[in-house]
Formats: sequence, C-alpha cells, structure tokens
Amino acid sequence: MSNVTGCSRDRRVLARRTGYGLCLLMCVASAAHSVPAQDEPSETPSVVSAIAKSSDLSSAFPPNEWVRVERSIDIGLEWLASQQADDGRFRSLPNAQPAVTSLAVMAYLARGHVPGHGRYGRSLTRAIQFVLGTQKRRGYFSLMRVAPGGGAHNPGQTLPYNHAIAGLMLGEVYGMTNGAQSRQIEEAIGKALVFSRKVQLRKKGHPDDIGGFRYAYPENPASSDLSVSGWALMFYRSARNAEFEVPKQYFDEGLDFVERCYWETPDNLDKGIFLYRPLAAADGVAKPSLANTGSAMLTLILGGRHRSDMVKAGTEWFRSRDYPSPVKAANFYLATYYCSQAMAQVGGDTWNQVYPQIATNLIQEQDDDGSWKRARGAERNFGPVYATSFAILALTPPYQLLPIYQR
Repeated sequence: MSNVTGCSRDRRVLARRTGYGLCLLMCVASAAHSVPAQDEPSETPSVVSAIAKSSDLSSAFPPNEWVRVERSIDIGLEWLASQQADDGRFRSLPNAQPAVTSLAVMAYLARGHVPGHGRYGRSLTRAIQFVLGTQKRRGYFSLMRVAPGGGAHNPGQTLPYNHAIAGLMLGEVYGMTNGAQSRQIEEAIGKALVFSRKVQLRKKGHPDDIGGFRYAYPENPASSDLSVSGWALMFYRSARNAEFEVPKQYFDEGLDFVERCYWETPDNLDKGIFLYRPLAAADGVAKPSLANTGSAMLTLILGGRHRSDMVKAGTEWFRSRDYPSPVKAANFYLATYYCSQAMAQVGGDTWNQVYPQIATNLIQEQDDDGSWKRARGAERNFGPVYATSFAILALTPPYQLLPIYQR
C-alpha cells in the first residue's frame, strides 16, 4: 500500500486536479482578453497575458519580448514531440532513463499541456506509462537494473537522478491522469518514497553528510552531495504537495545538509554560494558552482527556509554579477533550470535582472528546428532532449503552472 495521508484518494486527486486546473483556467481566461500569438494552439494560453494575471513576473520583459519567449518554448515542444520513441520514452542514453523522459514531460506540463488532452495529451500519457514501467521491485526508478561495480557507465551512477526526477514528475502529474494510470502513479510514488528514505538513512562516513543523498551505487558508509540531494528533496516536496505522507523530519534533515554546503570565506568575496559537498566532508577540496548555488537556493525556498540568511546572501550573489553565457558555465542547462526557478521564487528586482539574461542566452542558443543541440562538457552525453527539456523548464516559470513551483 502507498504511504499516504488519511484523507480519501478521491479527495486528494480532486484537490490536485483543482489546484492545477484553477491556475490553467486563470491563464486561459486572461488570454481571452489579449491578442493571441501567431499559430497558437487553441488549447494553450498566451504567456503575455497569463503572466500579467497569474503572477508578478511580467515586468521582466515588455510584451513583444514575451512573444519571442513564447515562440521559443512552443517550437521547442514541437521538436521534443519528434523525439518520442514507440515505447513512450524521449530519446537519450539508456542509463539516463527515465530521468530524461520525465524532464520532457515536465516541460510540457510547464506550458499547460496535460496527459490525455489536447495536442500532446496522448504522447504524455505514453511517456508517463514508460516511466512507471521502469520502477523495480525495490521501489527505485531505473531503466537499467542496478548492481555493484561497473565503473562510470554503471546505471548505479545515475540511479539517484533517475529515481528522484521520475518521482518528482509523477508527483506533478498525480491527479491529472485517470483510471488505472492514476492508481499506478499512487502506488509507484508510495514505493518510491520508501526507497528514498532508506537511501537518506544510510550510515554516512562523515557527520556533515547526514540527511543528504549521493550518486552511484550505495557506498558503505555513504556520502552525500548537493546535486542529488536537491532532486531528492524536490521529489519529497512534490509528493507532499500531492498529499502523500512525507514527514517534516525528512525535509529538515535534508535541508540541514543543504545548509552545511554553504560556503563562508574569510574575506566574504564569494559570500552567498554553495559547494557540491560540505567542506569538512570533502576534505577541504569542494568547489562552488552556479548549479549548486541555484539548486541550494531553490531547495531551501521550497522547503520553507526562504527567509534564511543563506538565501538572502545567495540572492545578493546573483544580483552582483551578470548571468554567464553557455560557453562559460559548467552544466549550463542544468544550472540555468535551477537558477531560473530559484529566481522566480525570489521575484522582484532579482527576477527582473536575471531572467532576461537567461532567456536571451537560451533563445540565442536555440537551433532553427526548435532544439538545443549545443550542450557542452558532460551535458553533451545525454543528448539534445536533455538540453531542450531543461531550456524549456528554464523559460517557463512565468506560467506558474507546475504545481511544485507555484509561488
């Protein structure tokens, strides 16, 4: 049985559908009073008016610039649709599944498309079914079975990402599906939460690693890192939003680990940024990065610690510099997704400063066919579906349609 709260399943599903439906309805209603974008699918709201009505994120761009953003998103989704295989997956390396397929699904949800309805409804239903089919008996999501050893290409290296991102996506679509698939999602999330908690509770090799999560086949003793922990905590957040039972203790332990990744230097020149691992646990060699800082800020805000001094310092760090171009940022697409979502949560002048730089970078990098194919470094290994999904997710916070990221 799934680990859910005492209220009935029907009530939880209705609440999930209603919350998403009301936000989408606001967008559609506001779109009725504006000039529609060219070639706009009839079931998709116009971002120009939707932002103005449903959030305070509209001041980042004038209306003509929002039209450019909207077109970029829509041709990106059209290209993604061409990359779906017969079994429902969106193409990437086998050891990156079902994470990449889950990211693609969330990209469609972020634009207002839902399973079973409209232009991409059938595709989304098939993709969700593929993800459900990757859950193993122990509760984790991975297309490839995990075993010890095997080096860098062992699916155990990517297991925590596959598991947490798939769980996050299923938490977001919970209540948007019907019948047997809805019941499958409920059962799958319950099993996945049990597995995640077991991973979180593994004996750690250093006290500063307690509460976090780590990539690779489970070590004994285990360590933790900020990247995996951020995804795991977002899965918890999404499941809890969907009214699955996720005790506050799970969050507190994870958020305490995230805070231990904060980097304080004697001269405070880099005050506000986060490390991949706590400095003590990493023997003093952990490096700060844009991706880690964006992930930490987003995770802390979604976890209810938005008023912390660390979030305030991170906000100032972002405001004190220009957002880097794709050639200057490691893991650019992942980092840009984190940072865009985090800055949308911060809002105000910070959002107005950072988002236009992000959007301009992404639109310039987009190919004519709608894809983002010029990922660099390690991101290149996962293919253009990975980069395109993250790019769309970084462009879509103004819609405020993904339940987990609604402000």
